Amino acid sequence: MAVMLALFGCSASAVEPVPAPPVPGSAAPNNFRLSLTRATVDALVKTARAGDRAGFYRLVSDQDPAFHDRARLLYDNLSTLPLTRLQIRLEPTEFALTDARQKVLGAGAWAQRGLVTWRLPGDGTEVEHLIWLTFLGAGGEVKLAGTNDQPSGTNSNDQQPSWWLGPLSARERGGVTVVAGSGQSLDRWTNLAAAALGNVREQLPAGLGIPWNGSVVIEVPATQRDFESVLGKPAGNYTSIAAVTHHAGAGGAGIRIVANPKAAQLTSGALQAVLEHEMVHVATRSPDSPAPIWAEEGLAEWVALRAHPGQRSEGTDEVLIRVRSDGAPSSFPADREFRAGARNLHLAYAEAWLACRFIADRYSEAQLARFYAQLDDGRTLDDASRATLGLSGSALTTQWREYLDQLARY
Repeated sequence: MAVMLALFGCSASAVEPVPAPPVPGSAAPNNFRLSLTRATVDALVKTARAGDRAGFYRLVSDQDPAFHDRARLLYDNLSTLPLTRLQIRLEPTEFALTDARQKVLGAGAWAQRGLVTWRLPGDGTEVEHLIWLTFLGAGGEVKLAGTNDQPSGTNSNDQQPSWWLGPLSARERGGVTVVAGSGQSLDRWTNLAAAALGNVREQLPAGLGIPWNGSVVIEVPATQRDFESVLGKPAGNYTSIAAVTHHAGAGGAGIRIVANPKAAQLTSGALQAVLEHEMVHVATRSPDSPAPIWAEEGLAEWVALRAHPGQRSEGTDEVLIRVRSDGAPSSFPADREFRAGARNLHLAYAEAWLACRFIADRYSEAQLARFYAQLDDGRTLDDASRATLGLSGSALTTQWREYLDQLARY
């Protein structure tokens, strides 16, 4: 299987939206036309949320026949998703279209950037995305004429909302909201996610000190390309990663799970474990945490595998073989060892899991939780270990190495 069960939970900080850089062809807006354009955008949102298909289509230009299918996709998604909020705030600067697009739409068409704010049940806060909309003025009104006229010279790696990319279906159950692209089994994903969330709620140790409402949002794009577009990552960087927990959107603090569509190939048990791992990242807000990645990933693996007695983190056998031949690692895994595409990523996850399992076994689950809470609060390994376990960081590392040596003998 190309899909790995050792999951990378993104811990990058959210990126605040920034004003569009100066681009050739941009122009200051005409205030009257800007008011008309913003009114059109507001009406598009209102009609979509009201299920008014005819009203939505009256706001869409038919100048480009190829845009009809695209407009239908947006209406279908926005009218059926269980959105609790949807708003598009249009930026004032207008951008000229390419010569090729002007031949289709006419010289009077233009593009503007919009900030979409949307929220699903299970989101802790709103999620924001940047999109580009194309407009055409005619007969004293403004209509939507396209969505693919992003000017050259602007950032093309912004995260994109899943409903922007293709047909979606969605379902809510017991605190889980699943949004699935075409070709994905919404029933299967929802059933496994609901079971996974129940296990995480039960297995998450007390004492972490992190507020969590017990809800999650999972996006399952239809294709690998869509997976990378939702993450805002270059093509090919995450092909072997089964799921990522990340800051969704251009800014704010929304945290969601995005599953690689290839993960659907996994057995139900393995896929549920993947979801449990990622849900721990949501519960602990790992993307915001200053804790070392081995602690974040180790805790997520430890909680997920507690619900599946007898299972071990992928790579554990190879770690123990290396311990027998070369001795135990000299330190806990470094952050760089958890980068997507790292050569021995599965070994880093196994070592992280063994570290957290060691602390829980040798000390207690409560002490593991308090130890993690200290790291999550920005304390050093030495300070966190002394405060919760009563020994220095170097002594903790030595005990863990001895633990690995002992496991390797059996």
